[in-house]
Order: sequence, then structure tokens, then C-alpha cells
Amino acid sequence: MATLAAVISIAVGDGGPEAPATEGFSDVQQLFAGVPQEGASLGADDAPVLMTVYNDLRCLSCAGYQVEEIDLVIERHVRADDVRFDFSHFSLGPEEVSLAALAATAAGEQGRQWQYIDLLMRNLEPAGEADDDFLTDVAKAVPELGDQEALAAWEADRTSDEVRAIVDADAAEAVERRLSPEPAVVVSGPGGERTLEGAPTSEEIEAAIAAIS
Repeated sequence: MATLAAVISIAVGDGGPEAPATEGFSDVQQLFAGVPQEGASLGADDAPVLMTVYNDLRCLSCAGYQVEEIDLVIERHVRADDVRFDFSHFSLGPEEVSLAALAATAAGEQGRQWQYIDLLMRNLEPAGEADDDFLTDVAKAVPELGDQEALAAWEADRTSDEVRAIVDADAAEAVERRLSPEPAVVVSGPGGERTLEGAPTSEEIEAAIAAIS
């Protein structure tokens, strides 16, 4: 608790919110700390298998799926350097682009998108709302993103044309793949490609990884 309190104190400063979005903070840090990240990618660049997750940061059931199924696969593979993970923002609502997708992508500009996504999903309220205050609280709780300079860069990035273009490209990719309106995973490697729709379980994903490895 002392470490978490120190991180929160550094992130929000005196007079800031008493408790930013920190549910599951230690689990998120244990899962991602020290793992290479760049943009939407997590893990070694030369990993033989690529697993792309298509999910929506505004969907409460999608958040549960991310934590309960996707995180299990990450835990098993990301430090073994045999799978690289990409995240693609897949809108399951009427809007193709959400504030949450822009915020997470902006965190990726500083190499922290996966921590941001996981913290957001672990703290998403039952209504599935992700308003500006909540998105900022998540950013403040992410180590190396919540200090004053990094937070200012994140604020600028999430309204930039570059970040918007990345999220737009994610939306276009989901349309091109004709994915059904549920979380999906695409696994590709030496043995081909597998598209898993309908919120596939970690066991189904593991089977696909084994089949194309």
C-alpha cells in the first residue's frame, strides 16, 4: 500500500483527487512492467506469433473479458517472447471513435497504452461511461504517464490528428475484416492466421497460437 500511495501522490500532487482509477494497480504493474511497448504493440518485435485483440474500452462486459481472458494469455506468453500483442480499438457502439480509444492511443505515444487500457477496464463503472475526468484519472495512475510533463504530452496527443488517424485506421480494419460486434482476436504466425470471434476464451486462443506456431 505504501508504494501505491507514493505513486498516487506523485501522479496527482497535493490537492488532487484522493483516489484516481487504481483498482488492480499492482496486478497491472506486475503484468506489464518492463515489457517492451510501442504504440499499440506489447512484447518482443521478433516474436514469431502476432496476436491482435479487437475490443471496445467503453463496454463493461468487454472490460471483464479483457481482464479475465486476454490478460491470462498475456501472462503466459509476453515474457517468453513468443507472442507479440497488438490492440485494435473496435467500437461496438454507434460511434466509430470514442474518447477512451483516443486517450489510450495517446498513452501509446509514450509507450504505456497497455497499462492504460488495463487500468481503465479494471475501473470502468457499471454504466460503462468513460468521461474526461475518468480518462484523466486513469492517466494519472499510470506510472511514467502521470507526472506533470508526461501528462501534458498525453493531453496534447489525445486531441492530435495523428492519434485520431490511428484510431480511424483501427475502425476501418474492423470493418474490412467484417468482425461481429463482440471482442475478437486474430492470431498469425508461421502456420497461417486464425480469426476468433465472439469473445474467444483463453483456451481457444491458446489452441490457435499452438496451431500456427
